[in-house]
Amino acid sequence: MNLNPKQEEAKNKIEWPLLIIAWAGSWKTATLTARVEYMIRDKWINPNEIMMVTFTNKAASEMRERVAKTLWVETPRSLYSKSAFPLLWTFHWIWIFILKDILSRYLPEELWIWLKKDFVIYDESDKLSVLKWIIKNKLKLEEKEFPARQVAFYISNAKNSLITAKWYESEVDSSIKEVVFQAYLEYEKDLSLNNALDFDDILVKTLALLRIPKILNEYQEKYKYLMVDEYQDTNAPQYEIVKLLAQRYRNLAVVWDDSQSIYSWRWADMTNIINFRKDYSDALIIKLEQNYRSTKKIIAWANAVIQNNISWIKKNLWTENDDGEHISYIEAPDDKTEASIITNIIKEKEWSYIDNLILYRTNAQSRKIEEALMIANIPYRVIWGQKFYDRKEIKDLLWYLRIIHNRNDLVSMKRVINTPTRKIWAKSIEILDIYKDNYWLSYPQILENIDEVEELKPWAKKAIWEFHCILHNLVKFSWKKVVSELIREIISSIKYEEYITDWLSSEEKTAKLENIDELVNVATEYNWMDPRESLAQFLEEVALITDMDKNDERPDYVTLMTIHTSKWLEEKRVFLTWLEDGIFPSFRSVNDAQALEEERRLMYVAMTRAREELYISRAKERFHFWDYVRNPESRFLKEIPIEYLINYDLWEYLSSWNSYFWTSLSWNTESVDFWSCTWWFTWKPKIKTLANNYVSKFNRWDKVNHPKFWNGIITSLTWELAEIAFSGKWTKKMNIRIAPVRKT
Repeated sequence: MNLNPKQEEAKNKIEWPLLIIAWAGSWKTATLTARVEYMIRDKWINPNEIMMVTFTNKAASEMRERVAKTLWVETPRSLYSKSAFPLLWTFHWIWIFILKDILSRYLPEELWIWLKKDFVIYDESDKLSVLKWIIKNKLKLEEKEFPARQVAFYISNAKNSLITAKWYESEVDSSIKEVVFQAYLEYEKDLSLNNALDFDDILVKTLALLRIPKILNEYQEKYKYLMVDEYQDTNAPQYEIVKLLAQRYRNLAVVWDDSQSIYSWRWADMTNIINFRKDYSDALIIKLEQNYRSTKKIIAWANAVIQNNISWIKKNLWTENDDGEHISYIEAPDDKTEASIITNIIKEKEWSYIDNLILYRTNAQSRKIEEALMIANIPYRVIWGQKFYDRKEIKDLLWYLRIIHNRNDLVSMKRVINTPTRKIWAKSIEILDIYKDNYWLSYPQILENIDEVEELKPWAKKAIWEFHCILHNLVKFSWKKVVSELIREIISSIKYEEYITDWLSSEEKTAKLENIDELVNVATEYNWMDPRESLAQFLEEVALITDMDKNDERPDYVTLMTIHTSKWLEEKRVFLTWLEDGIFPSFRSVNDAQALEEERRLMYVAMTRAREELYISRAKERFHFWDYVRNPESRFLKEIPIEYLINYDLWEYLSSWNSYFWTSLSWNTESVDFWSCTWWFTWKPKIKTLANNYVSKFNRWDKVNHPKFWNGIITSLTWELAEIAFSGKWTKKMNIRIAPVRKT
């Protein structure tokens, strides 16, 4: 790789503190890799004296591959390889390696910690399980009042702030923190008793051992050259460990991009750069300001937005790439149209599907786009997240709806009978199955007469009977209320929110609840129907949508992900969606200057994923949290110079459906004012029976009539699923077989 002058300077400065301030797409990681190669190949530095720390396995793997080619050796697959090779891994992997190395060579009495070399690592579920037991059995408290997940958050925050259990007492200023203090002490006892660490301890214990002079001296001599990528994402323990290791020889190079600091909720500390410049006041500062990824227009726009942050380090950003296309701004009337326009652009362009990346703020926001892609038969993948209808909370509620709709649905019955946990175990289910087969009874019949099942224990009978009563009441409720209200009733009756969010962090809890809200949003589209019909048609449509998505293993696909997970990626064309105040930036940040700056950095990260084309979109009206809301456009849009933007032509999109689309909607309209909708009659018949249409009689572009929505035209038809544009109502998605529509 040919380096530019600034990259060459960074590569050649070896024996001195070095701060590389970089821009997204400036080949900063490649520069560090070239630096390692130069140290080994040209400076004859022993590879085993070099430590290179990254934040992702992907970056570490790529760098190891490149260095291995330079050394003409096989790439090591383990930290414990004895070959002459730099220690080049992620933070946690390196600290685990150091911990085990120290513990294997020193006696316990020589160290200041209780840990032995054969320690185990508690994952998050292990940690929560222990804390839940402590809260209940040691502290004699109700876990619902003091959730284990919340206590775990406080403990993790304390560890990442280098506050021990004993010192935490000084932090107590509320009842929850008093509980945290007591739980923290008991939790540390449990870890010690079981010779265990959690993920926070990996850093904390490594730091404790490196503070022992003899051990520190050993590792300072062993690793004389240190490099840290993505330095803005470091927390307090990581900063202190790196500082200790570099203290003697000061051969420390760090890469810093303040514009990509988006992980404060993972305790990343922006003040580390201030501390670095204090600790290394003589450090050489090199700015990598040339971008190799994006077009001039994308860079100009990204710069225009990020420079509104007060804490932003000024950079003169530039590129030799082409000017590129203007940034396309999609301002859709509603969220369904927003998703349809994005799908249409992907469909009409000649690029491969894999060249398209769709970004959103939270996982719950993917649903509309997923459905639009499925209807258009465009393959897609949700990266580092499940597809909407595959998420546990969605599947659980759909199974409940299915069993309410059809009490004989044995598959759904077995799925929900112990969700949430009712202690109806596999043995009890086995007994019910025996009764079903031997006596030719259905599950509803058995549940109604559960007292007669002698093989069951009394407590099992009681649990099954309570489930039967809940289900019976939900069925009765479904006769009177539409499916959206039924979902809410299910959630309330089975205390589902408590079940699904137990042990979750605030971010995870919010994501789960947003997914549930989105499912209710989908269901409200059927509120105009008779209750039982609304349930039937809703389940029909969901079944059709999910069936479309089965077995799609085509190698060419559109990628969907949250902005946070996209940080280390790039793509030719990027769609950035949901750009409304209260959504992006989030409502939690709009009145918090520091949080708002992080949201703007998140915006910057999203923008700089694009290489050639960037589309940004918002919906004027969005069905959100069970109601139609009209949020103003994102304040970040107002920070974009108007000369960089081009408004996407909505009418061009609509006309692409069919050349006669809009004119064809207004047939027989002597008394119709299409735009003001004065044609709307006061009488609207209530639909009480399902239609039974012959699907083969309907075709795309057929004019149809609906008792509620009146005249419309079929704009797409996939099997039984039709998308119909109605006068003044935009589009509705319906199962054409059972929808009350007729051709005109």
